[in-house]
Amino acid sequence: MAFSAPLLAGSLDLTARSDEDTQQDVNLKPAQVIDFAGVKEGDQVLDLLAGGGYYSELLSRVVGDKGAVTLQIPKAYLKYAEESLEIRLANNRLKNVTYLLSEADNLKLAENTYDSAFLVLGFHDMFFQDKGWNFTADEVMPQVLKSLKSGGKLLVIDHDAAEKSGIRDVKSLHRIDSAFVKADLEKRGFKLIKTSKLLENSADDHSKLVFVPELRRQTDRFVMLFEKI
Repeated sequence: MAFSAPLLAGSLDLTARSDEDTQQDVNLKPAQVIDFAGVKEGDQVLDLLAGGGYYSELLSRVVGDKGAVTLQIPKAYLKYAEESLEIRLANNRLKNVTYLLSEADNLKLAENTYDSAFLVLGFHDMFFQDKGWNFTADEVMPQVLKSLKSGGKLLVIDHDAAEKSGIRDVKSLHRIDSAFVKADLEKRGFKLIKTSKLLENSADDHSKLVFVPELRRQTDRFVMLFEKI
């Protein structure tokens, strides 16, 4: 589905944030992404595997005082995100954001609560295990489904992989095949309702690790919005 010019893109306040966040805006296009997901004032939003909370801060501005954001990460993320989170959440500066440290076997998510969930660059991590890392889709996604209200939305953004590669490259390249993602989530109680080319990059041939300098934050990423059936 073609992506139309969003209303929110011109109205979301992107100021008074860290230099690092602001620098990322050019490639991540957060206002357009949030508009694509349909987040509005008063919503309850789950930011799953939220990392340093880049999206949580922006979502907090969109949902406003009558809404709320849950910033969820597992302990394994702390070595990458703890410093950023301490700065972002210092002095209760994001009053409508709840920081949730939880694991795959019990995410501690209230059922039938969220209008939408954001899963940005994290779904591929649910398809491999490593030392200190075990956050599988089979454990996590049923809980996410239950946490969403009827008709709730799930936004999934990830680094695209080679066609028909499935989950072959999830650990080695941190990529996942978009066709696999659609099929997998539609088996788990979600329905794909629209996609966007907003973060596509045709110069990325899907053969390289996403962290190499020339692709850092510029990978070819699919953007999908699902709905809880």
